[in-house]
Amino acid sequence: MWAAQFCLTTKNRHWLSSGGAGTMGFGFPAAIGAQFANPNKKVWCIVGDGGFQMTLAELATASIHKLPVKILIINNAYLGMVRQWQELFFDNRLSGVDLEGNPDFVKLAGAYGIKGWRVRRPAEVDRVLKAAMEYNEGPCLIDAEVIKEDNVFPMIPAGAALRDMIIDKPKHKMEKPTGST
Repeated sequence: MWAAQFCLTTKNRHWLSSGGAGTMGFGFPAAIGAQFANPNKKVWCIVGDGGFQMTLAELATASIHKLPVKILIINNAYLGMVRQWQELFFDNRLSGVDLEGNPDFVKLAGAYGIKGWRVRRPAEVDRVLKAAMEYNEGPCLIDAEVIKEDNVFPMIPAGAALRDMIIDKPKHKMEKPTGST
């Protein structure tokens, strides 16, 4: 969802997304498919740490085929969108969203023979993104650690209309989305 808001595309057919609130695990396999289909193009996978864990075994596919796909993991050690919904609509009753047990993604990439970098501070972002962009010897991975509780806005609650869009964190308790139990 972060990528959908901040990564601008200037050409048609240069953006793949499962749409809506996203299907966790879609991003990395989609990027692999895009890289196979466009072997001479730069393909970036921007994925959350939870979604990446659902398909991280595909590191083997990327490595075996030496696909130059760039993987940028937005690592907040949470299932971030699920956590946001629980915070906003369920009185911050967090359940099953904490990913403190995340693997070391850079070491994991290394186990597959994939180059990896870690970003811990904003000052490192430009340098690491440039290094990944210039890396052409197969896949590479960036583990970008971010603030755990940052939310993605704007958002539209389930079953709501565009006019009900939430622009920033509400100052009062939210109602459960339509159809929630």
